[in-house]
Amino acid sequence: MMYLIFSSAVLLPMLLVVVGLLIWRFLRSLDRRRAPFNIQLVNLPGDGLRRRIARHEEKLLDFSGMISVAGPTFLALWLLARIDKTGIDWTKIRFGMGDLMFVVVLGAMLAFALWRMIHHARARRRALDGLHAELAVAQCLTPLIAEGAMVFHDVPANGFNLDHVVVAPGAVFAIETKSRRKPAERGKASARVRYDNQQLFFPQHTEIKPIEQADYQARWLESYLREGGIEQVRVIPVVALPGWYVDSEKSVFPRVLVNNCTNSSFMLRIGSGTPLPQSVRKSIGQLITHRYPSPAEPRP
Repeated sequence: MMYLIFSSAVLLPMLLVVVGLLIWRFLRSLDRRRAPFNIQLVNLPGDGLRRRIARHEEKLLDFSGMISVAGPTFLALWLLARIDKTGIDWTKIRFGMGDLMFVVVLGAMLAFALWRMIHHARARRRALDGLHAELAVAQCLTPLIAEGAMVFHDVPANGFNLDHVVVAPGAVFAIETKSRRKPAERGKASARVRYDNQQLFFPQHTEIKPIEQADYQARWLESYLREGGIEQVRVIPVVALPGWYVDSEKSVFPRVLVNNCTNSSFMLRIGSGTPLPQSVRKSIGQLITHRYPSPAEPRP
């Protein structure tokens, strides 16, 4: 009887918690109520990364809960399988294939949950690094607003987000922010990245994908604006590397700019030479704003 009480005391609270969480998630999925406001909301810097971090944290809680309850649950089930009217006679217990299967299944569950926890913990850390980088760049872009530029953050596109879009007096800039950790060694050399207009040469590795990604996203934005009736507007791709000193080739103007964006005033000086008409800049702002979901649409 004592073992039955012990097993029930272990299993019932866990079962109630699991059932309660499942019911809560089911009821939350049924809530179809709409937001009370009807104004168009634009994203703050890193909104997509915040949602990604929240998903990783939810998964971390799920798998940490699995690890916490797996051991006591399997122990309680093992005890229940051996209880008879007189309790458990430990002298008659022999460990066989059934017990081995219990151990194998428990070990597999714990290994799977631990592996998924490590995966989500690493992904969460990368997302946090990206969020801090986007916030740093957004802070550096804010002074441009006083100079007449429009600044948008986390603009939804086709399957990806534009980290920042700046509608400057002479051009539009599509900015892809990258967070890269510096080596453990200190010194100026450890904080420098060389850019030859094709690749990024960090102290310990080389990258080309951020250049290609920024170029592709700028071409998408240019095409989107063209479809919206905005012709001959130059969209300049920028890779932002906050915290790094960028050594760039000065001989030719690169197809993709790379900058730490600490001083973002260079965006006010680059353009076609003739400032964009105010009506065109306003239309560009409206087209970009239309990319954000309306209050009635669920955010991903």
